[in-house]
Amino acid sequence: MKKLDKRPDERYPAKAGASYVVFIFNGVTESGKTAEYNVETDTGKNEVLGTIGWFGRWRCYSFDPWPGTTFEKTCLRDIADFCERLTREHNERVRARRRGAK
Repeated sequence: MKKLDKRPDERYPAKAGASYVVFIFNGVTESGKTAEYNVETDTGKNEVLGTIGWFGRWRCYSFDPWPGTTFEKTCLRDIADFCERLTREHNERVRARRRGAK
């Protein structure tokens, strides 16, 4: 499987100038197969809103909000788009690995 080419604490803005959230890479899981991210406000205060990680039963990345957080449609859409992108990239790595094993 292709290694995740990311550094801890690397920032991934949702969209330039259009969002209020940023995604912070935390590292990979113990298995090394999936990544974990913090979702934070883009205000520079490092306020964590929740985490994004692999949810095995659903076979996709999912958002786990922290208690007491509230979201509006733009932030939710940006978080969903990021989860979908991570899932798509993960599935592409898995397919490439399977093709290489044949």
